[in-house]
Amino acid sequence: MLDIRYRIDRMKVLHALRESGPTETQAQRLDELYQARDEDGMFALLEVATLTPPARKTFEVIRQARLVGERLTELGRTIPLPHEKIQELYPQMRDIKLEYERLTTEADRAMTRV
Repeated sequence: MLDIRYRIDRMKVLHALRESGPTETQAQRLDELYQARDEDGMFALLEVATLTPPARKTFEVIRQARLVGERLTELGRTIPLPHEKIQELYPQMRDIKLEYERLTTEADRAMTRV
């Protein structure tokens, strides 16, 4: 399972959105950005791309995960370690992960229906 707190896993999710509405040119550019490991570029491209409603929801969840994940990383590099601030963010990240899992489960169910 992907851990969307981390950049590389978020980028995998963003790259998978290439199948959910972007034009062929945008999809090709998304491939290039993924290969270049350019998360900022991927977010910028998908921000303006026309995505299906479920893909747009996934994009928004990944955007939230990015904000919280980056904050956790920043706090984790602070000395002394601000345990209380880090602990405050974990429930928020848990909720974001649950929402992502709910969205992916719904998408899997929709794809298996005939």
